[in-house]
Amino acid sequence: MGDVRQLILDEAHSSQYFIRPGARKYIKMRGLYWWKVHLVFHVSMLKRYVHDDNHMIQLEDVEIDENLTYEKNSIAILDRKVRLLSAVLSKDEFEALKKSPVFLSAYKDRPVEAHTTHTPEFLKLNPTYGLWPASGFGQDVIIGVLDSSVWPESASFRDDGLSAIPKKWKGICKPGIEFNSSLCNRKLIGANYFNKGLLASDPTIILSMNSARDMRGHGTHVASIAPGSFVEGVSYFGYAPGTARGIAPRARIAVCKFSFEEGTVTSNLIAAMDQAVADGVDIQLSYGWGSMPLYEDSVAIASFGAMMKGVLVTASAGNNGPGMGTISNGVPWIFTVASGGINRSFSGTLTLGNGLKITGFSLFPVRTTIKDFVLVKNGSLSTCDSADDYAQVPNAARSIMICYSTAQEDLSVSDQMGVISEAKVGGALYVYGDPDVLASKFFPNPGVVISSKDWEKVTKYADNSAKPKVSISFQETRIAVKPAPVVSAFSSRGPSLSYLRVAKPDIIAPGKGRIYSRSCGFADPTTPTVI
Repeated sequence: MGDVRQLILDEAHSSQYFIRPGARKYIKMRGLYWWKVHLVFHVSMLKRYVHDDNHMIQLEDVEIDENLTYEKNSIAILDRKVRLLSAVLSKDEFEALKKSPVFLSAYKDRPVEAHTTHTPEFLKLNPTYGLWPASGFGQDVIIGVLDSSVWPESASFRDDGLSAIPKKWKGICKPGIEFNSSLCNRKLIGANYFNKGLLASDPTIILSMNSARDMRGHGTHVASIAPGSFVEGVSYFGYAPGTARGIAPRARIAVCKFSFEEGTVTSNLIAAMDQAVADGVDIQLSYGWGSMPLYEDSVAIASFGAMMKGVLVTASAGNNGPGMGTISNGVPWIFTVASGGINRSFSGTLTLGNGLKITGFSLFPVRTTIKDFVLVKNGSLSTCDSADDYAQVPNAARSIMICYSTAQEDLSVSDQMGVISEAKVGGALYVYGDPDVLASKFFPNPGVVISSKDWEKVTKYADNSAKPKVSISFQETRIAVKPAPVVSAFSSRGPSLSYLRVAKPDIIAPGKGRIYSRSCGFADPTTPTVI
């Protein structure tokens, strides 16, 4: 039994932040070393050990049942950098652990929520002189992206023109399903994935993509925001054409996948953060919670440990705005970024039969022009809430309906678009009362979203014309739109609920209407970018 004795002592004394029981406490702790798979808990911020000679014992003094056998289970001790312990405990084992004099707090594992071509010009960054080239375009900075990983074949992760991998990099490129180490390069220098917490929470789960390949898309677009490489000739179905690139196109990327199609849990996130710190990267995170006590916020606790190691943790503010106090990741040691709009918009232009031109928001993805369609204004149909009602519209396929509603009254604009598509009407003009609709890319049919002021002009023309007509052109990109910058309506606001005197978020950055890379796990791989 010498091996068991040595194992206990090695595991108890090998870590700077672990439980170091005395000789008598080994009997109490023995049951905690071989536990069954049950609920997952995080045991946070175990107290630092203070040396005491009375705690020293000899191997031969440790009494262990000679008939004892053991099976070593995979337990993640997350104290190397972030000072957390993630363990799988039964309720009885958890109650026993709570009686330990070094126990501080614990809480159940929980799900975490996902929050993410013209930007350099909008930010007045010049590639030839000034701040941008002086920064080296992020040369050899290693950004650790904790998310659903990446689609490695994306052009945003090419390594053209990059030098050798920085020597400070300590991580790996871990192979898995449909992902081998050859997919890493001098740009995507590392890839890892963390699934033990999710599998422990539900042993029946079978991961469809148990590797660092992204099948959700969120991680791929997040990873391309800051360090994305130069990609020429991209657009979103003709909108925003140009060269896509991140603000730090010479930076390196190391991805840590903790979010899977089957679920996203905190224990995997903390394991990924711990490994990222050990690998020597700065951390970019677009996940978090809403309102939660600080002492239960694993991201806040883990990022504090990362900060103590000199690692910058950058995280999104969240998408629960515009209410006050809705911010996530609002602790002082996280650099919190809110989403803002830029001075670019995507539009369609409608031309009424009287020659009046009106520009509205549109992302209808087809290169087409609506020419002299019938403009239909019908009071009973104006809410656009039932596809059955449009059977009475003559020549509906060549008609443009006027739909008036807001997100607060009747249906949202997206719901109206769904009804128009189901009714097989030629298209529609929508009136918006909720600015969030301007971030939607759901345009199943030809359509333009116009303001209430422009709606009055359209209805006046329709009321005064015997045969009202309308033409619409699409795939238009406008620059110098004002006001800009402006905080996105969906972006979460401060103050931080952990302490109301903490002013958060720290900064806004372009996060609406941008071109990002995308995962091809659910899309046509011939189109490398998407908004």
